[in-house]
Amino acid sequence: MLGNLQQIPLGVWLAAVAVMVLLTVVIMRSLDFEGVNLTATPPFFTFRFKRRTARTQPRPVSGDRTGLPASRDFSGTINAGGGTTLVAQGDHTQQVLTGGAPYIGTYVAPSSVLPLPKGSAPPPSRTAHYVQRGDVQNQVRDALVSQTSVAVVGVAGMGGIGKTELARFLANEFEGTHRVIWLEVNDRPLSILQGELGRALGITFSPNTTDQSRYEMLLAAFHNNPHIVFFDDVYKSAILHLKWLLPPAPPCAALITSRQRELGVARVVELDVMTPEQSLELVREAHGLGDAIAREPDAALKLCELCGYLPLALDITASRLRKQLHFSKTPIAAFNQTLTNRLKELQRGAKRDRLDSVTANIDLSYSTLSDDDRRRLRALAAFAPSGFLPRAAAAVWSQGEGDACASIEHLQDESLVMNAQGVGRFRLHDLVRDYAAQKLSESGERETASRLHAEFLVKLFDEHFTDDISNAPDVGDELDNLRVAANWARSKHEGHLLALLATKPRNWLYVYFVSAWDEWLGWLTDALRVANHYDGGLRANVLQAIGDVQQFRDERDAALKSYAQALELFRSVGARLGEANVLQAIGDVQQFRKENDAALQSYAQALTLFRSVGDRLGEANVLASEGKLYLISDPKRADELLG
Repeated sequence: MLGNLQQIPLGVWLAAVAVMVLLTVVIMRSLDFEGVNLTATPPFFTFRFKRRTARTQPRPVSGDRTGLPASRDFSGTINAGGGTTLVAQGDHTQQVLTGGAPYIGTYVAPSSVLPLPKGSAPPPSRTAHYVQRGDVQNQVRDALVSQTSVAVVGVAGMGGIGKTELARFLANEFEGTHRVIWLEVNDRPLSILQGELGRALGITFSPNTTDQSRYEMLLAAFHNNPHIVFFDDVYKSAILHLKWLLPPAPPCAALITSRQRELGVARVVELDVMTPEQSLELVREAHGLGDAIAREPDAALKLCELCGYLPLALDITASRLRKQLHFSKTPIAAFNQTLTNRLKELQRGAKRDRLDSVTANIDLSYSTLSDDDRRRLRALAAFAPSGFLPRAAAAVWSQGEGDACASIEHLQDESLVMNAQGVGRFRLHDLVRDYAAQKLSESGERETASRLHAEFLVKLFDEHFTDDISNAPDVGDELDNLRVAANWARSKHEGHLLALLATKPRNWLYVYFVSAWDEWLGWLTDALRVANHYDGGLRANVLQAIGDVQQFRDERDAALKSYAQALELFRSVGARLGEANVLQAIGDVQQFRKENDAALQSYAQALTLFRSVGDRLGEANVLASEGKLYLISDPKRADELLG
């Protein structure tokens, strides 16, 4: 017989054992063990069980169901401690089990004498020293302790700007006085997030519960066990999850960190980059570089500027710099030299994830954009770091200004476009601009974007040729963009476009952009040198502008020579207004050289031409110049002219 048993396959034995274990579990769950009977015959001993009975009186508890939505189907358990379990099933029906029969009634909270869940703490900080973030930090703290509807607050900002560190600091601060739950959201499924939130509250959900039923149980627990909940790093795809996760406020509070600015909550605070002082503190204190900074204070400030005052970039830079202190007597200045290619240098280690690489960090935001928004972001790299107007973006994007404003707003929601100095102007963070410029080159779209940018500026300065800061203040902010466009045209040997960029803003350059005169002369000189088949009138304008710069620099002989060439070209193409302007400029040089008769003759010719073309402003300017000439020799005549 034993041999027959040995022939039974192993799988059959295992199946039999599994059945026995299952039956034992079922019996033990439904019966109470009573004792053992001993007998003189086989089986010699037996076990006695009785059917499990329920106690008729529940453990006393207190509380109410304030704020719990009614008429919802859900099921699950809340472990309140001390053997008490809440089970909710069906519309308006909730049961409290205390080891016996169910008690049916309204929702009841765990007794105050029972231990309460403590929530979950934030992970350790990656930074050895936290830098206080000033007013923004205070605003968020005040909102969390307000115990009002604004106690749910979002903190938005670009990747690497320090949102998580701010939230972690406040979470640790609140742990001493409040129950805190930390939930890293990312793009994880809602069921996983609700499960983690439930476990922090002592809730175990049944497998068949829905998102809504799980949330209703979370609301019930939050109402009777208030917490401050920190939802960290909410991805765009997870924003819709928030309506099934947020605790009721009051009595709870919540902080949400995200790159997205549209979070569906009443209040969102935007976190900006650090100040220079905060940046230096981070580098000095978190990485022990105080001595190096003390030896190279100017280089340290430049380092912070090159990092765009972005905490992630500063952290990466400082951790790399610390290893290079013995490479040079001036290690900070030496490191600054390597930051000509910032995206390449602002990464550490081999992993190159979003916490160790600025490029990888920006990739996360770029990857969420539509193809059209990616194209728009790339094209914005054509502008100067100081920023752009919406109508300029519209020109580069080849769309209407209204649509461009909507697109800018969308990119702002993604924390990829920032406000610039000056109302109505926007910009990219320096590192985002570097990233966009790299993508623009890789896409083969740089020439198109740069040309559209340059053509926009030509049109802008042409429209406002005779205007000034008082009636066209926006134009006065375009010097940096003019530099970018002109230098691009020079690099591409676009003589005609460069000539337009150097002459259309002539009055603005002459009056308001004086700091750029050396550059202006370079653009004009290169425009003449390249001279790729543009007309004589434009060439004459270039020569006249060169004469203006030379006159301003007291190079009077050179200025007269340039004006003479310009005058000849204007006459050859019949440009009478250009001829009049040059004659007036020649008269100004002659007046400065005390060649009064020659100056009066030049003014007279200019005055005749201005009158013939109906240019009243030009006529007035010539009369003013003549009046100044007569102030000493013939005051009466001067009064007539100046009057």
